[in-house]
Amino acid sequence: MNKTTRKILAGILAASTLVSLTACGGDGTSSDAPITETTTAKTEWTGDNIEVTVAEDAVDTTLDTQGKTLKWMGFYDLNPTNDAPERSTELAIFEDTYGAKVEYIATTHTTQFDDLATAILGGNSPDIFVYDWRSFPYDINKGQYQPIDSIVDWEDPMWADVKDQADMFTWKGEHYVAPFGYGFNDFQILMYNKSVVEGLGMDDPYELYQEGDWDWDVFVDMMKTFQDGDSTKFGISGWWANAFVYTSGDTMVTYDGEKFTNNLYSPAVEKAQLVIEDIWANQLVKRGWVDGSQAFVNNDCLFYSMGTWAYQAAQASMPEDVIQIVPFPRNPDNETYYMNKRIFSHMWVKGSENADCVKAWFNVNRLVNYDTQYTDATKEKFLTNNTAWTPEMYDVVMSFYDDDKFTLAYDYGYGLSDYMNSEVMTLLYEGLVNEQFESWVQAREQVMNIVDQEIAVYQ
Repeated sequence: MNKTTRKILAGILAASTLVSLTACGGDGTSSDAPITETTTAKTEWTGDNIEVTVAEDAVDTTLDTQGKTLKWMGFYDLNPTNDAPERSTELAIFEDTYGAKVEYIATTHTTQFDDLATAILGGNSPDIFVYDWRSFPYDINKGQYQPIDSIVDWEDPMWADVKDQADMFTWKGEHYVAPFGYGFNDFQILMYNKSVVEGLGMDDPYELYQEGDWDWDVFVDMMKTFQDGDSTKFGISGWWANAFVYTSGDTMVTYDGEKFTNNLYSPAVEKAQLVIEDIWANQLVKRGWVDGSQAFVNNDCLFYSMGTWAYQAAQASMPEDVIQIVPFPRNPDNETYYMNKRIFSHMWVKGSENADCVKAWFNVNRLVNYDTQYTDATKEKFLTNNTAWTPEMYDVVMSFYDDDKFTLAYDYGYGLSDYMNSEVMTLLYEGLVNEQFESWVQAREQVMNIVDQEIAVYQ
C-alpha cells in the first residue's frame, strides 16, 4: 500500500475518535469476539467428572505417539486449568488413547504472531498454532505453516465431510487448513427476552425462524415497534453490524481458489448496508459497550448480539426469564440463511517434525466434531461447566453447524494482511454504526482502492 493511501485511511480513523463501541476494542481481530486470555494459575488436575469412552476402531494404531509430546503455542492452555477443570473431549482421547500429551508454550493475544515468527526463525517451532483469519493467505504466504495433505486422509468419511471447506483454503494447489468443525464460542448470536416479546404481543422471532418468516423486514419492524417513539428504548445493542452484513449472502472480498476479487460493489452487500443505515437513522442502536450481564436487566433494548460466550452472563442476569437465541434474519431476497461461522482448526507450523502427533491431534479434533458419541460428551461437559445454559439453547447454537441450514459466508479480506484484518475490514463492516462514514457509498468509495492494492499483492 502506498503512503498516500495509508494516510487517507489514517485520517478516516482519526476523524472518528468518539465512536459507538459495537465490536471488540483494540484486539486486532475485527471479526472475532473479544478475547479472554487464560489468567488463572494452572492447578493439578484431579480427574474428569465426565469420562470419555473411545471405540477401538476410532484410533489409528499405526501412529507413533506413545510417550510423545505435542507442542502448542497459544494465549490459552489446552490442558485443564482453574478456568476449565474438565479436560476437553479431544484432550481426553489424545492423552488416554494415543498416550501423548500437550506442552503449552504460552504467548499473549497481542504478541502471538511475533512470538511464532521468532520461534520458527530460531529453530524452536511449536507443532501447532491456532487458525486465525490472517492465517489464509497472509501467514501461509509468509511461510509460517506447512501443507497438511500428507497427514489428512481426505478419503476418510469424517474428513470427506469437510473437504469442501478445506478446499476453500487451497494455496498453490495444497491444503493448509483442516476444518475440525466450527468454533462454538465464535458464533455471533442474536438474543432476546421471550417474556418481553410475549408481553408486547409480538410474534416470537425463533418461531418465525422455524416457520421460515424471519427476515430483515420483520427484524427491523420489531425494533421499531419496541421503541415506539421512546428515546430511552432501543432496538439492538452489542456487536452485530458485521454479522448482519454476512446475512446478505455476499462478502467484500471473494476467492475462487486462484485469485481474490474486490466485491465492494455487490448489490447484496449494498442492500444490507442500506438496512443498517435505516436502523441507525431511526436511532434504534444503543451505543457503547454492553456486557452480557447488563443486556436485559433494564428492559431498554429488544435485541442483544455478541459472541456465544456472552450468553452465560445474559441468562444468569435474568434467572426468572428465558433469554432466547435466534439466528440473524435472512435477506428477504432469498430463502437461505447465511452466517459467518468461524472455522475451528489448528495450523501445522513450519519446522515441526512431529507429524504423527499432529496427525493424531487433528484426527481426534475432527472425530469429536463428527461422531455423535463424542459430540454428546462435549455437550455434557459444556453444560456441566456453564450452568446458565440449557440443553435447548445449546442445541440452537449447534444447529448452526449444519451447512444445509446455514450457509457459511466467509470474507477473505480479513486474511490479506494484518492491516486489512485490524483496520480496513472493520471500517467496511462497522464504519456506519461507528460513525466513521455517513453512508455505505461513501465508505465503499474511500476504501475501494485500498482493497485493490491489498489484493494486488497476491496477483
